[in-house]
Amino acid sequence: MIEVTRRSALAILAGGVASTGVAYAAVSSFSDEDLVRVTLEKYLGRLNMRIEHLQQFVLEFRNRNPWIFPSEKLSDAVTLVEELKLGAVRRLLPHEKRQDLIRFDRWVIAEFHMLTDYAWRGSPGDPIQFTGWHSCTNPFATLDPPKSA
Repeated sequence: MIEVTRRSALAILAGGVASTGVAYAAVSSFSDEDLVRVTLEKYLGRLNMRIEHLQQFVLEFRNRNPWIFPSEKLSDAVTLVEELKLGAVRRLLPHEKRQDLIRFDRWVIAEFHMLTDYAWRGSPGDPIQFTGWHSCTNPFATLDPPKSA
């Protein structure tokens, strides 16, 4: 039988308090950029994108779709779970929250393709840049009015 002394009980309690503090500090330090980055990397792989371009993208995305972002607590929890590669935990969320996250994921990916040069880079190793909104992203579209004879 293992004997638990007062000293070992205090050490266990102190370790629990310290780990709780570290986990809280980690979760509370997440930003919108962190959530967007982990979401994009989940679907597209590692991103070669400077932080300034990611910040511009997130700012524009938030301005265009303010209702899409999940609540701050859910956002922090999802960021932590995705950072730890425990994405399967999403299945434990209530149905409405799961649907909100799926909607967020889809919007982020769609807007990422529209607001960056991700799809038009020369090679996958080229850095991704924020380009902003363009009214038409079809590279084959002819937007000039037809010339009359």
